[in-house]
Amino acid sequence: MPTKAFVAEDHPLYREGLVGSIKRHPEIDLVGQAADGERALEEIRELEPDVALLDLKLPGLDGLSVIRALGGNQAKTRSIVLSAYADGDLILEAFEAGGAGYLSKDALGNEVCEAIIAAGSGERVLSPGLDLRLAEEISRQKDEASRLSFRESEILELMAEGLANPAIGQELCISESAVKTYIRRAYEKLGVTSRSGAIAEAMRRGILT
Repeated sequence: MPTKAFVAEDHPLYREGLVGSIKRHPEIDLVGQAADGERALEEIRELEPDVALLDLKLPGLDGLSVIRALGGNQAKTRSIVLSAYADGDLILEAFEAGGAGYLSKDALGNEVCEAIIAAGSGERVLSPGLDLRLAEEISRQKDEASRLSFRESEILELMAEGLANPAIGQELCISESAVKTYIRRAYEKLGVTSRSGAIAEAMRRGILT
């Protein structure tokens, strides 16, 4: 059975090219198209295609808003974002919104068709070369999430000197409960559960010398 596809793209010439490629593919059935996000959302809900190609910058509702309105990962229709932008944060946001894929507008017609079929079969798709951008963004976000704040580093240094929580609070002029909160956050970022483990891991990372 052919994969039912829908195209939402506001640029007439680019949409015409997509539609032409899809119509020529024997394994894909184009069931509709739209030039703006609100019309796309309405038509997709009515037609229930297997896969929707959504321009990231659609007028009205943008592509990610359409994906969220359809139900994200829970939607019957799997959505592929089309974009001229190759930023890692946009790629990650598209997948987090529930998208099944992210394609560059430089993708050839046959590559788009292959992506439609793959997404219709339950796969996630990404244009060649964009996987590196996505990996870089994920790595950057992980680095930011694991980076200790100035206060957390400061408390670790005092812990390494052997100070107990009340003494650390007095030294920094903060409450003992605040000290415990900073320590808990530092443990989470370092992936440890004890003072000795936190000090050892901080030394390994070069936070403590």
